[in-house]
Amino acid sequence: MEYRAKGSFEWLTWLLLNGLIWTGVIGVAWNLLKPGGWLYWSLDLIERNQPTSYYYLGLGVLGLLAGKFWLDSVDPRAVYHLLTATGAFAGTFYILSLLLHL
Repeated sequence: MEYRAKGSFEWLTWLLLNGLIWTGVIGVAWNLLKPGGWLYWSLDLIERNQPTSYYYLGLGVLGLLAGKFWLDSVDPRAVYHLLTATGAFAGTFYILSLLLHL
């Protein structure tokens, strides 16, 4: 592997992508853990519909595992690329939702 200097455009693109990914991670964590957030809402929904919710939760986990194994068979880094794109989209969405309140 040889050393290659990054140009200013490539460096700014890398900085923007990592900034959006971390903003997305922070935004998802905030919406998940805040009072009345997604985690509390999901746990309340599971508790109210106990037998049926456990089946759907199990099917969801099996579906996620099947999707991961399928993506790994397509390309070993496909899950990484999918999480990168999802994190960047979540960061963009979180920034825009904050700007919407202004």
